[in-house]
Amino acid sequence: MNHVMSLVGEELERLQLALEASIRVSRRSQFYLWVQGALQSFLPHETLVCVCSTPEDPRTANEVFSRSLIPAVVEDILADPNGALVAPLRAAWQRAGQAPLTMPAAAFPPSPARAGLGEGGLLCHGVGGSKGMTASFFVFLGWPRPPGPRERYLVELLMPHLHLALLRMREGEQTVASAATGALLSPREAQVLGCMRDGKTNQQIGGILDISPLTVKNHVQRILRKLNANNRAQAVASGVASGLIAGRLPPRD
Repeated sequence: MNHVMSLVGEELERLQLALEASIRVSRRSQFYLWVQGALQSFLPHETLVCVCSTPEDPRTANEVFSRSLIPAVVEDILADPNGALVAPLRAAWQRAGQAPLTMPAAAFPPSPARAGLGEGGLLCHGVGGSKGMTASFFVFLGWPRPPGPRERYLVELLMPHLHLALLRMREGEQTVASAATGALLSPREAQVLGCMRDGKTNQQIGGILDISPLTVKNHVQRILRKLNANNRAQAVASGVASGLIAGRLPPRD
């Protein structure tokens, strides 16, 4: 093994602590603290984009975790599973044999997506799904210096633990959401609330769920009443905060 890549002394101790901490991750807040805490010793970055897909749900919104404030337009691009940054990177990673991939910021033309990279470029890696298993993909942005061979080695070393920590976080949220939804909202109301989170109109929700706009309106009114909300944005914010639905809070007007 190249001496630049090998871990010795205190690095091995920090690695052991980081791996042990990853096992305890089961909630979003724990995942964030682990990524922006113990993981920083090995993969120093500002923003992490996480993609998780299953055979049943191959295209879900990307998860964005950042230690700094991201402009809304940049966050929307990073969170879009079909956006101009993450989807092409995942395709390039797959073409490269699913090996850790680094790219300099200069490789991207000027754009809002380019602004989210910082000057240090990016590093991406993941776990390819096979035989119906869940796949994941991670993009590390905002490096203090361009990542190189050592960072590619470290992300490959840490990837199984990062993948499992993300899965536990998602499973924990789904369990909480299912329990809370069963106690407060009907399954249909939870579906409507999820569409509201995605910014869909009553007409669009009706088309998605195959119900009339009037029925959607009635569901929305019941949701507002149950969540003690004055408008749709408040209802979505309450649903996300309480674990009724997963996802980001609605954008500010």
